[in-house]
Amino acid sequence: MMDVLIGVLGAVIAAAIGAWAVLRARRPRRADVEAVDATPLEIARQHERDAMQEFVRGHDEDARRLMTELQRARDQAARERATSQPPQPAPRAPARRALSPSGEGPRVEPIDVSVPDRPARWMDPPVVDLKLRNRGGESAVLKRMVVEVLWARRITAFSDLLPYADISGGVWLPPSATYVLELPEPEDADGTRITVGLSQVIGAGEADRFHVRLNTEIPPGDDYPHEAPGAISLYMLRLHVLYNADDRQVKFRPLAVACPGNLLPVPTKKAIRKRITEFQAKVDELRRRIDQEMATRGMEPSDWIANPPRTPGDLPADLDALSRGYRVNANFWDPKGAIRLFLDDAERICREISQLPLNLPDGLDQAVSVARTTLGELPALRRENS
Repeated sequence: MMDVLIGVLGAVIAAAIGAWAVLRARRPRRADVEAVDATPLEIARQHERDAMQEFVRGHDEDARRLMTELQRARDQAARERATSQPPQPAPRAPARRALSPSGEGPRVEPIDVSVPDRPARWMDPPVVDLKLRNRGGESAVLKRMVVEVLWARRITAFSDLLPYADISGGVWLPPSATYVLELPEPEDADGTRITVGLSQVIGAGEADRFHVRLNTEIPPGDDYPHEAPGAISLYMLRLHVLYNADDRQVKFRPLAVACPGNLLPVPTKKAIRKRITEFQAKVDELRRRIDQEMATRGMEPSDWIANPPRTPGDLPADLDALSRGYRVNANFWDPKGAIRLFLDDAERICREISQLPLNLPDGLDQAVSVARTTLGELPALRRENS
């Protein structure tokens, strides 16, 4: 059909060109008609122009009809091509990530969480030891950890009973601010959540282990701040590790932590007796040194039983026994009063611990039991030292 229409259109165009050439050949040149009568020639030319215009109008109508037929033929051919082409495939769904042969993604599970005791470095912040395993078929990216404080308490520190403060060593300083996690003070900690950024990757079927150091404000002791803190900060924590873009969670069991050192000394009958005995021995030794130095100077020794010195003013001010490496405290001048206050502190500590919630992890339940036992033994200890 297309070939026929194109051929007809070509024939029409050729006929128009031929008619124009005939008229061009019959038209005399300007030089030939200048000397003849113009009237018959103008009439003839008018007839020719009328005939040519009629011819052209007829061919214009034919050309328009031909163009209309040609456009219809083109539209028909386009429809035929569209129906003859195979159907286009449906859009493909986005490719899924390649999984393991079992088709399982990452699945991180806790192995263990603990806070090792550090008796040798008991003034250091405790360190949480976390172990995890990825049992899934893809790597897991650990992004952050959320530490939830279930509850917190301030427990009075069970310190030594001494007749002096050792000033020969360095002063105890609070920890620096370079630790990973800063816990709030116990009075403001209940219910708080602290977030720690992580950057760990656990491969499929692999395990991982990392540490989180815990820090909190530790109040110094009432005496020279060198040997012991004034209180132990006790926290019950729950750790949540979040991994991958969808924030999947790994929940660990509740964890008990004591700051500093993860140590919670609990007074016992044996420990109380031992510290009182050691205190009395240190007092007696210091008294002997004072008496020896005074005897060397030709001075009468003090009567430590009937009329003992009560203040530093009752002794010479320049005694080496009172100034070299030691600073005599109030306990030395009133040993019986110091023992009585020491027993009061032990009772207060035991009551604080015995009021902790029941069924605590990480040995705290045993600490509660020991504290309650000591409370029942304190009246006898008071009678022994009255």
